Amino acid sequence: MEERVLVTGCSRGIGLALAEEFARSGFKVFAGARAQRPELETLARRWTNLTPLSLDVCLDATITQSAQVLGDDQPLDLLVNNAAVFPGEGDEGFERVDPEWFNQAFDCNVTGVARVTRAFLPHLKKSANARVANISSGAGSISQKEDFAYYPYSVSKAPLNMLTRALAAEFRPKRIVVAAISPGWVKTEMGGPKAPLTPLESARSLVRTITGLTMEQSGKFLGRGGEPYAW
Repeated sequence: MEERVLVTGCSRGIGLALAEEFARSGFKVFAGARAQRPELETLARRWTNLTPLSLDVCLDATITQSAQVLGDDQPLDLLVNNAAVFPGEGDEGFERVDPEWFNQAFDCNVTGVARVTRAFLPHLKKSANARVANISSGAGSISQKEDFAYYPYSVSKAPLNMLTRALAAEFRPKRIVVAAISPGWVKTEMGGPKAPLTPLESARSLVRTITGLTMEQSGKFLGRGGEPYAW
C-alpha cells in the first residue's frame, strides 16, 4: 500500500516542490495550501496521486475539513508541517519591527503546527510508521545567532524546535517520530534570489531525510540531509 503524506504550505516554494517530489516518489500526497495557485493545480493534473487541499494552518475550520478528506479510518504516514510566514523584509532593526509581526509569525509558524498536528494525530496513530517533520530553519538556532536579521521569523522558529522536542517526548511511546529539519537557504520569496539552493534541490534532500526518519532521530534538529543541526 502506498504511503500517505500531508504537506502544508504547498502554494509555492519549498512546499510546492515537496508535494511534487513526494508524488514523483510514489506517495499518496495531500497538498495543503491557503491559496490554490495555478502551479499547484498544474501539479494535480500531472500527478493523479496528488490531491490539493484548501488548508490554512491559522483557520481551524479548514484544518478540520482537510482531516475529513483523509477519512476517519485512514492512516497518515507522514505529516510535513511546512507552512510559514515571514513578516517584514528581514533586515529591519528592532525599532522598525512592528510588534504585531511577532504575533503573526508565532500564530502560523508555531501555533499553526500545533493545530495541524493535533487534528491529524488520530490518522498518524493509525500508521505503523508515522513520522512528523516540522520544517524549521537555521534562523531558529539560538547557539548560532550572531546577527539581528529576521526578528519575527527567527524568534518563531526557536519555539517550533521546542514544540518538536516536547511532541517527540510524548509521542515516543506511541512510536511516532517527530523531528525538526532545516531546509537550507533556498531561492524562494522568503529566501531571496541570492540563496544557493533551488526549491527542488532542497525538496529532494528533504524527502529522502523525512521518509527515512527513525526513532533514534526523534526529537532531533536536523539539516536537510539528516545531519545534526545546532540548537
